Amino acid sequence: MNLVSQPHLRTDSSYSDSTPSTDPNRWVLPLVLAAVILAASWLLIGVYLYFRVSGPIVPGVRVGDTEVGGLTVEQAAVRIDNEWNRDRVLLVGDGEQYWEGKPLEFGLWVDPNATARQAFEYGRGDNRWSEMAGMMLGTQPPEILPQVVFSPKVAAEQLAYWGAFIEKAPEPAYIAYENDQWIAKPGADGIMYDSAATLQALAEQPALVLRSGYLQLITKPVPSPVTELQQQLTQIQSMLDRPLLVHAYDPISDDTLEWSVPRELLSSWLQPEMKDGELKVTIDESGFGAYIDSLEKEFTDGRSFIIPAVAYKLSERWQSGEAYTVVIRHPPALYDVQPGDTLLKIAWSTGIPFWMILQANPGLDMENIPAGESIHLPSKNDLLPLPVVLGKRMLLSIGEQRLRIYEDGSQIDEFVISTGIDKSPTQPGIFQVQTHELEAYASVWDLYMPHFLGIYESWPGFMNGFHGLPTLSNGTRLWASILGKPASFGCIILGLDEAEWLYAWAENGVVVEIIP
Repeated sequence: MNLVSQPHLRTDSSYSDSTPSTDPNRWVLPLVLAAVILAASWLLIGVYLYFRVSGPIVPGVRVGDTEVGGLTVEQAAVRIDNEWNRDRVLLVGDGEQYWEGKPLEFGLWVDPNATARQAFEYGRGDNRWSEMAGMMLGTQPPEILPQVVFSPKVAAEQLAYWGAFIEKAPEPAYIAYENDQWIAKPGADGIMYDSAATLQALAEQPALVLRSGYLQLITKPVPSPVTELQQQLTQIQSMLDRPLLVHAYDPISDDTLEWSVPRELLSSWLQPEMKDGELKVTIDESGFGAYIDSLEKEFTDGRSFIIPAVAYKLSERWQSGEAYTVVIRHPPALYDVQPGDTLLKIAWSTGIPFWMILQANPGLDMENIPAGESIHLPSKNDLLPLPVVLGKRMLLSIGEQRLRIYEDGSQIDEFVISTGIDKSPTQPGIFQVQTHELEAYASVWDLYMPHFLGIYESWPGFMNGFHGLPTLSNGTRLWASILGKPASFGCIILGLDEAEWLYAWAENGVVVEIIP
């Protein structure tokens, strides 16, 4: 029997028909992209042609900080001229000081037409396609610097004018006291103005100067000269180490307090100066008054200073070693009345004339002063109405009947004298020479008194003092034989030669101390 194979159907899904597809959507996306590119190209070309042929300046274009985008060239030129040539203010300065000026004053002028044309060329020049593409993509156009016309001649004339405002000489070197030694230190630097360098910098970048709105005036420091001062410092070291002395003289006690201005303080007052190649040092006196006040505050007993009505002359005193001297003033005081006291006893013991005590205590009964009562005494300095003469003093002893003369702390002479009798005694106390009369006349006693030096008022208007042997109106000379014993009515009598010498030696203001 013959077997015959039967065909069968293949159902493998991997087998496909090779007939081409006919899907209509496969070309849509490429066509859309091509259309967009073509439209953008035509739009870019259209925009370019519009701005190239007759359009305004590209939007967003700025000349410095001046917006000109969207304006015609003519409109942009007007705006540039107004904002850059007419309204713009230029700050001129050296970094510390500033002034306002106009650009034209410094030879700076913006050409508005040329600058407007330059702004107009954005998107139209050699880089037009990249610039237009950037504009389409929203890129901000770059800032355009103005076209500046610069006049070096005008600028040079103007810049030369500014030196007077900013140039400054260096401060002189000075001497300072640091770490226990004197050293020379430079003062503050000065300032020198370089107009040529300023002009060159302006000429190199006039547009940037205008854009910034600031013109830097170029300066350089001028050092303070210190070398010469340092060289001479060693030559005057001994002078710099010299103290400045202050004395306070007490005419009541005849004592002197002494101070030396602290070296640190003194150094701050010194003013060195080079003159004709030589170092001169003077003292600034402005702080001396405060220093004197600080010394006075050291007193805790009411004493104070009497400042002489003369110039300080500190430089001269310091260089010569002479002290500046003030006078100590004592305050008014209280006196406790003791049993048995009378006004005359109180006057004798305190050195204050009785009439001055009465004036200080209105209503005081001089015949009846109760023990234990406190009465006021005026300042003993009230008996010294004139400026005190320093270096001269007279000491009179009533008990010894002697007058001793002192000058510069040393006794130079001694005279035998006669003081007042018991009924009219000479008043003890601290007084001073107040008047000079070649020949005074006392009408009460009909006495002529040669070479009279008045020293205190025993009563207001009645002056006691020194004089030579007196004479009566008839020419009789009195008391020549009794010098050395009380004889007068309160004055102090000397021999004729001694009185004449004393009259010449003791100027008004010399202190006279009279002790019992």
